[in-house]
Parts: sequence; structure tokens; C-alpha cells
Amino acid sequence: MAVLFVGSALWFVAPQMFGATDYVGRPPTGANNSAPATTVGTGVPTQREAISTAAKEDPAQNEDSTGRRAREIRQTAAPADLSERQREQLRAIFSAAQAPTMDRPNFEMMIGTSIPRQTTVADLPPEATQVLNGFWGDQYLIAGKSLVIVDQHSRRVAAIIANVH
Repeated sequence: MAVLFVGSALWFVAPQMFGATDYVGRPPTGANNSAPATTVGTGVPTQREAISTAAKEDPAQNEDSTGRRAREIRQTAAPADLSERQREQLRAIFSAAQAPTMDRPNFEMMIGTSIPRQTTVADLPPEATQVLNGFWGDQYLIAGKSLVIVDQHSRRVAAIIANVH
């Protein structure tokens, strides 16, 4: 009986002592878990800022059962190339708006990630679509200080623009 107890205790304690897992039975992710820019408990780093050109330029395309729209959004991610003037305009737009906000998002901050249905989003203001020259009809929320644009049909992250709020 004592051998069984000691064996069970070592099963749970030894991996943490040697840094073999983050939690019991979970392998390490390789990410810095103490870094502030990690996503929902996965240890996967977030994207700081990016835009999906498929979502920006073709907002009317619907999601289908094959997931083609989601793949297009994810595969066309590119760095957001905004001027300081555009950023100032976005800050002015969203400082006046009653935006849905969350300090810590309940989804991965990555282009193409699905947004949970319980996450509140609002329609993207027309002024913002003019500044961004795209994303007509899409939705958004503010996560921390970042603007997260959500594709209206697939409910996937279409853009992340840092330091807007």
C-alpha cells in the first residue's frame, strides 16, 4: 500500500520538479508562460497587429460547410500598415463610441480565430470602414487596447489593430 502511495505522489510531483510539464499531464508549449501577451491559457503568443486582406476586400462572402472562408481569412493575414494619421482617426472614433470591451479576451488573438457566440460585438462604425478602406458590414470589439474586427459571416478575427483604445 505504501509503495502505491509513494508511486502516485511521484507521478504528480516529479514532472513539476524537473520542468517536464506545465500542468499534470500537459506537455510544455515552449512559450514564455509569464509573458503578458499570451492567449487563453494555451501559451500560444498573440498576434500584435495584422489584417486579413480576404476579409477586408470581400466582406460579403459567406462561410460554407467546408470552412473555405475561415481558411481564406487565416491565409491572407498580413501586417497592418496604417499611418499615424489613420491610427489617430481610429482612436478618435472608438474613444467616442460605446464599444463592447474586454480586458482579457476569451479567444485567441490570432487572425482567423473563431469568436465565441457569447462574446459581445457591435457593428463597425462607417467612419472606421472609411479610415481602413474596407471591412464594410463587419463587427468589432475592443480587447485590452486593441481593436478586433470580426468577419460578419464567419465570426472570425479579421483584423487586430493595436493601441486604438
